[in-house]
Amino acid sequence: MDDVARAARVSKQTVSAVINNKSGISEKTRIRVREIVARLDYQPNLLAGSLRAQRSFTVGVVIPSITNPFYPELVRGIEDEAQRQGYSVFLCNADENSEKEIQYLDLLRRHRIAGLIAATIRVNKAWTEALKSLAGQGVPVVFVPSTHKLGNQVVCIMADDEEGFIKATDHLLDLGHERIGMISPPVDTKKPSPRVTGFLKAHALRGKKVAPELIVPGGWHVAEGQEGAAQLLQLSRPPTAVVAPNDMAAIGAIIKIKERGRRVPADIAVVGYDNIAIAEWYDPALTTVDQPHYRMGQRAMQAVLDRLNHPEEPAEMIKFETTLVVRHSSGGRVRSSRF
Repeated sequence: MDDVARAARVSKQTVSAVINNKSGISEKTRIRVREIVARLDYQPNLLAGSLRAQRSFTVGVVIPSITNPFYPELVRGIEDEAQRQGYSVFLCNADENSEKEIQYLDLLRRHRIAGLIAATIRVNKAWTEALKSLAGQGVPVVFVPSTHKLGNQVVCIMADDEEGFIKATDHLLDLGHERIGMISPPVDTKKPSPRVTGFLKAHALRGKKVAPELIVPGGWHVAEGQEGAAQLLQLSRPPTAVVAPNDMAAIGAIIKIKERGRRVPADIAVVGYDNIAIAEWYDPALTTVDQPHYRMGQRAMQAVLDRLNHPEEPAEMIKFETTLVVRHSSGGRVRSSRF
């Protein structure tokens, strides 16, 4: 920095202001400093800068699995917003392993991260206590996507899953389906899934009851969608439509339905949830409910920054609206697409 300042005939403070895009520097000076920074190949020491500022400029992000198509778009939203604000992202892939999640939280704590954005597919006591502990140490913590409120210090971001499943189920009921099956998300014994709640509520609002055998165990993966669909197809009266907990499980259901010699949607309609990229290109193109993954990621990063600048702000539950995207797998009239 001394070399750059001497060559540009300015103070070190001016060089620092240009590098950090601060105001109060003339455009002529800004251009001259940047040219010299490039010519001398000056690379600021981020660690030293963090120590001087007594704060880190790295945000930790823990996700269950980078292979799940839901998360890359979420992470891209986080990263783009972080970059705009002068922060970097430390991404940790936990492979859906609870122990690995806790290990990553410990690692990120040792790295003195500025904030944490975390996701998990299994909310357990060790996980919630670790997040609360980090938040209690003054580190902004955001849980996304979340259906759980984790005390007064952890910000929770979620889509309105209950309303999303009402929309998905209403769509099938509007098409005339009287017997709709649901492959459920992983069971949480402490709290019913809002996705199942939305499915049941859509029927109840029309004065309809759902036969217990039409809701079968499932999960977030293709294999679990296949298993759920197989169980529904074994019923003496199989459903004429299936709602899946996410798009990957919906794709698994379609695979199994085709294996059993049935057609989608002519014999059985299928609706997913998430609107991942492959949903539009699958055969048949998947009717689904769109969660705004990218905007949720952006908002998660903004929530971290809000609490860095205003640590006294209480935690909040931020809920995003969902949108039904009708394609071919439900047999409905196609009204919208991903792009």
